[in-house]
Amino acid sequence: MTAVLLAASDPIAHVADRTLFHSGWLVVTNHMVMLVLAGLLMLIIFPLITRPYRQGRLVPTGTRNLFEAILMYLREDVVRPVLGDDTDRFIPFIWTLFFFILFNNLLGLLPLEALTGLVFAGHGVGGTATANIYVTATLAIIAFLVIQAAGIRANGPARYLSHFLGGAPIYMAPVMVVVEFIGMLVKPFALCIRLFANMSAGHIMLAVLVGFVAAAASAMGTAGGVAVGIPVVLGSVAIMCLELFVAFLQAYIFAFLTSLFIGQLVVHEHEEHREEGEHHGEGNPAVRAAH
Repeated sequence: MTAVLLAASDPIAHVADRTLFHSGWLVVTNHMVMLVLAGLLMLIIFPLITRPYRQGRLVPTGTRNLFEAILMYLREDVVRPVLGDDTDRFIPFIWTLFFFILFNNLLGLLPLEALTGLVFAGHGVGGTATANIYVTATLAIIAFLVIQAAGIRANGPARYLSHFLGGAPIYMAPVMVVVEFIGMLVKPFALCIRLFANMSAGHIMLAVLVGFVAAAASAMGTAGGVAVGIPVVLGSVAIMCLELFVAFLQAYIFAFLTSLFIGQLVVHEHEEHREEGEHHGEGNPAVRAAH
């Protein structure tokens, strides 16, 4: 009933971060707890599913089949087409991003307050950490730093800086450098806003629907609440199914776009070497045989 009244009064409160503990400089919030919980789950689950491989049991069974299918799909069908030979160097980071976001998305769908009964400072434990702009911004900044570091390492500082010309003549630098710099900043901004908006929208919609039931019950009595509650429940179930799909989709999009942005700075170097080799005849079997 508390959740119903809360949703009716302020739908945003359903997704907003709440302080659970505050003592001097130490502040613990709902979303901080969910981030730690997601990290702990990853530290528990992945060593368990990889232990059989370390023991020589290479054929996956049970839950390992599910995780291996996801891991292999990400590496072979998502990352390798855009990173090529650099896939194995970046795939641990991409895997970590994907599963950390996914676990937080899925934990946000669980009614942990009702399941655990844990309440601190009048607030239950739960919530979607990836519906917090500060969390998604931090993830985007980490991805941005990795992308830029990969570009500098692959090209060297001088060649990396030449990217800001976008292939244009040097006299176009005053325009191109500004445009390329803005484009460089837009990429992490898009990662941040896309994840934040999508994970917030579904929860706010659910809170608004629940608020309709409370409003109808207040205005029309129990009969009105029941009449409105039936379609609201059906609609909420449909939205929850969509939320489950979105939880996977947003983790996938964040991982894929990060891979794509890394590839834009790294992979072209190999392509240029290949083109130069073909230009000089290295791609010709007869030339290779002659050497």
